[in-house]
Amino acid sequence: MHTDIPLRSEIEQLAHTERPNLITIVQRTSPVTTDAEANRITFGNLVGEAVAEHTKHGGDAAEIAATEAGLRALVDDTQLWRYLSHSLVVFAGPERTVAYRLPNELETEWFAGNHFRVVPLLRTITFAHDATVLALSQKGVRLIVIGPDHRGSELPVPELPSDLLDTFNVEDPGVDSHRRRLHGPEGHDARLLGYARAVDRAIAPVLRSTRGPLILASAQPLDSVFRSVTRNAKLLDAGISGNPDNLSSTEIDAAAREILDAYYADELAERQEEFGNLQAAGRAVTDLSDIARAAVAGAISTLYVDLDAHPEGTLDDQAGGLVAESTPGYSLVDQLASKVLAGGGRVLALRGSEVPGGTQLAAEVRFSV
Repeated sequence: MHTDIPLRSEIEQLAHTERPNLITIVQRTSPVTTDAEANRITFGNLVGEAVAEHTKHGGDAAEIAATEAGLRALVDDTQLWRYLSHSLVVFAGPERTVAYRLPNELETEWFAGNHFRVVPLLRTITFAHDATVLALSQKGVRLIVIGPDHRGSELPVPELPSDLLDTFNVEDPGVDSHRRRLHGPEGHDARLLGYARAVDRAIAPVLRSTRGPLILASAQPLDSVFRSVTRNAKLLDAGISGNPDNLSSTEIDAAAREILDAYYADELAERQEEFGNLQAAGRAVTDLSDIARAAVAGAISTLYVDLDAHPEGTLDDQAGGLVAESTPGYSLVDQLASKVLAGGGRVLALRGSEVPGGTQLAAEVRFSV
């Protein structure tokens, strides 16, 4: 599976693009190589439908042709269709065409208008699926990074002890050297504490450059010992239990993703509960007109959007909010997202019941409008 995870700056650039003859195509795809031709044919059909929509509304013929040329070039890109993920999102205009292969399963759709449809792209960064796993045992240490676009891979860490004995440069008489395990209980607890501190010191500089939480994979008593000395505030309470020496990086990756899913579910539950408190205090809104006014005023700190939401209306800066009639070439939900991003806010693209307040859109606001 091959993915291209967008940076927030890339999404913001796309969201702020406004001009005629823009096309967005969202296609659910299969990463299976034998499905490449079927994926390619489906994309070609979507291109034809989107271009026909522009032509029907009488857009500039030369610009429409340039936009279509960029899309048709993707149809002919055999490398693209050979290496896909679960969705493909393409943004095309007369000047350039960019494509993202995403791990999320998005619904197939196209949008032809005066701006790009960026909300599907936001799903990828709503829950980043970034984490670092510390696989820690008495006989070895590994720091494994996982992300939305790659499976677990080991990170090199300068000055990281190779195992417990290496921390103290201790030979272990009475035990074969290849077993590398402390002999007898004397000094064992003190050495475990020293070992845990040495590991924590070594990984600290590396973790500053990583995103997401830290997950500990370790058996007792080392699990508790490390938790008692670490300075890392991103360490999750949930961890991968048992001896990590028996787990491959791939197995650790799979276990870590289950922990991340639970972590994000808990985060959403907390947000939904907090949203009710904010709403009671006048700091959260669910009415579409209120959301539109807050977006124009730059008051929204967090916008929650149902991925399947296509509300009617147009955002109007002059009117200071919502115009009831939809304007051809404009998507209200994407206009709202663009405003919130421009104001430094966060947009969370969710699914149905995940949206706080039981509606398709909801917003937390910095101040009442």
